[in-house]
Amino acid sequence: MAGANKGSFLRCQNTALRNGIKSKKMSRADILEAIKKNKPQSLSLPDLSVFQHEISPEILVADFIKTSTGNMSNVVDLTTSEVDLSVFLEEFIAENFPKATKFYDTRSSGKEIPENVDFQENIDLFIAEPKLGVAENGCLWLDEGILKHRVAPFACQHTLMVIDHHNIVPTMHQAYQILNINETGYGVFIAGPSKTADIEQSLVIGAQGAVSNTVILI
Repeated sequence: MAGANKGSFLRCQNTALRNGIKSKKMSRADILEAIKKNKPQSLSLPDLSVFQHEISPEILVADFIKTSTGNMSNVVDLTTSEVDLSVFLEEFIAENFPKATKFYDTRSSGKEIPENVDFQENIDLFIAEPKLGVAENGCLWLDEGILKHRVAPFACQHTLMVIDHHNIVPTMHQAYQILNINETGYGVFIAGPSKTADIEQSLVIGAQGAVSNTVILI
């Protein structure tokens, strides 16, 4: 760090000399003045309207499924099916998570979640209904309006997300225009299960979070 600081000082000193300050013994005021004179030109923010274009729901769903499976999520597409969602989920969970006994269900139809933090230990299945998904990367947005405890989707074995396909937007640009963290507070984008890789390019699933992530599109 000392070397880096010395390099920064020398750059400031050279800038000051180029701006007409001849003495190499510069005061603090001289250095600050030189920095003020060397500010980069102010640039306006880019026009994001280029990302605003209509995409059919069918294409958004196809893109979302492609990116979600790419980030190792399991996707069930019910967008063209007429099923009783409650019955389907009950049967789906029984078939795919037969050993699950402890659930963290954030849906309004789910059981009440205890306030105590100890409840979050050894959660088998976390269930939520995200209100926003992004097609370009397959991520889903969870905020404090959905989460009772922030750590819940990371302290479980499996996650199960149910999202209305009409709530999927093409890119992160559109997603951030919709989000209002001043109202919701904490929030997080989740894309697939936990994935950890080292410099030897060994990919480990579930080492620091959920082992699997299932997305059900309705």
